[in-house]
Amino acid sequence: MENNGNNIEVALFPIPNVVAFPGVDLPLHVFEPRYRQLINDCVGSNRLVGVSHTLKTIHQPTKQQTLEQALSSNQATYKPREVFSAGVCEILETTSDGRIIANVSINQRLNLVEEMQSLPYRIVSCTELEDETSTTPSEDASLQNSINARLIEIVGSEQPELAKALVDPEWKNIEPAEFSFRIFQFLRFEADLMQMILEEQSANTRLEMIWDLLRPR
Repeated sequence: MENNGNNIEVALFPIPNVVAFPGVDLPLHVFEPRYRQLINDCVGSNRLVGVSHTLKTIHQPTKQQTLEQALSSNQATYKPREVFSAGVCEILETTSDGRIIANVSINQRLNLVEEMQSLPYRIVSCTELEDETSTTPSEDASLQNSINARLIEIVGSEQPELAKALVDPEWKNIEPAEFSFRIFQFLRFEADLMQMILEEQSANTRLEMIWDLLRPR
């Protein structure tokens, strides 16, 4: 992992509608040559992989590509969001046609400072995006308990393994700030909304946003 002073250099993989949170593993199925190179380079050099939701499309292929075309040429190019998460990548499988099945263990939330390299893939310099100190620990814990109880109510008997995980003491006793990220191993909202939650630097506000989306109407 490159660390330039207080800045962290990561290889950035912009993916539309994908918002990654610290503490949550992110599986990747990688087709494009540049991003297969990104994954291989990062694993070989122990560089973090950043995964970013996107702001807009910079370049779009003129026609729909087949799998064969996708494996041999780069596709759309996207402008990344400035706040994203990153982690250590592990290659699980490389298929006979060259595709990579990988997993990124997301462990940091970062703010993009500067692009250091553009081709064949972006390398960016970042700072860690830290939370403000909580002034409402009892309220945070109450919101955490309410969210967890509501999620158990929603999954009910249809997902018994998930319900079991949500009542495990180890899960219930994690800190509210960590909970406000790790809950996204179980939840999915619209990507722009999840991006807003990721960017928020108050754990209390993140928990309030999640509760507002889940609470009974």
